[in-house]
Amino acid sequence: MLKKLGRKVNTLITKPFKKPKKPPPKPSSPPPPPLPSPPMSPPMPQIPPKNYPFLFPKVQSSVLSDPSRFFSPNLLSSPLPTNSFFQNFTLKNGDQPEYIHPYLIKSADSSLSISYPSFFHNPSFIYQIFVPDLTIFATDKTTSTSDKSHIISSYSDLSLTLDIPSSNLRFFLVRGSPFLTCSVTGNTPISISTVHAILSFSSNSSLTKHTIKLNNGQTWIIYASSSISLNHSVSLITSGGFSGILRIAVLSDSDPTCESILDQFCSCYPTSGDAVLTKPFCVEYKWEKKGWGDLLMLAHPLHLDILCKDYCDVKVLENFRYKSIDGDLVGIVGDSWVLKPHQVSVTWHSIKGVNEESYAEIVTALAKD
Repeated sequence: MLKKLGRKVNTLITKPFKKPKKPPPKPSSPPPPPLPSPPMSPPMPQIPPKNYPFLFPKVQSSVLSDPSRFFSPNLLSSPLPTNSFFQNFTLKNGDQPEYIHPYLIKSADSSLSISYPSFFHNPSFIYQIFVPDLTIFATDKTTSTSDKSHIISSYSDLSLTLDIPSSNLRFFLVRGSPFLTCSVTGNTPISISTVHAILSFSSNSSLTKHTIKLNNGQTWIIYASSSISLNHSVSLITSGGFSGILRIAVLSDSDPTCESILDQFCSCYPTSGDAVLTKPFCVEYKWEKKGWGDLLMLAHPLHLDILCKDYCDVKVLENFRYKSIDGDLVGIVGDSWVLKPHQVSVTWHSIKGVNEESYAEIVTALAKD
């Protein structure tokens, strides 16, 4: 009896301290299906080595063709300009006119056309009418593997050089030049055509100046660095082989002395032009020139307004003028201009003050802020 009683007491004492029995294990659930692998991302564009400038990746435009085909290969190592003054020479076929003051210039079919444009305007818009007054090309095209009408071999802030691959012609297109300048090499025969009728044609005794009068009222002059014999029909002028510089200009009707001024400065021609920051609050226009004598250029009204004669040696020819869409262009003799805008004081308050009738509107706007 004592043994049974002891076991019962022992059971009552130790039972609360025994570990509860583990519940039976639940049946294992099947493993979740594997997640689908993420889609392959496109390969990252290769980053050029650090010693090269960053270049944006090339894309194929569905609207415009690659403009780089109109640039010389030596220009393609640097970024090409955008919204430049000569961009029409690089868009699509490069055969749309571009305004190189004071002329509209068009390059097409291995030739270059020049127009002294008239204007059409109404209250809504104004535009210049391109008419190919004269078109210059090589009579006999040389062999060329290029299918392009022209190549831009160099450019700067104020100029570009245009080469015709199928001939020996190079054009220095400089903004503000009253002359179109063409360099001819290789004893190349030259042709000059016009959509107008040639009323008269005359040459000086040295065959270095030729005057053409057209039935649209214009008079054009062709200057040559050496003698060139020209023949003409109703709408075509031709020459034998020639090497040298040709300069072509239209006579402005603003001044009867225009021709004598062109005669005086026809021997000096610009090949490039840059806008440089050389002095505080000033910009300097500098032209590289060849030939001899002084350089004749044209300035529009803003240039004249801020031209600083204290910093540059120039002469303004007030009566030598060409019309342009920006206002009359005035002759300036000199290969360096310094332009200094008028200084405007910067103050906290309005320079002209505030109209009293605007007080309420300003107070309301400030209250809302």
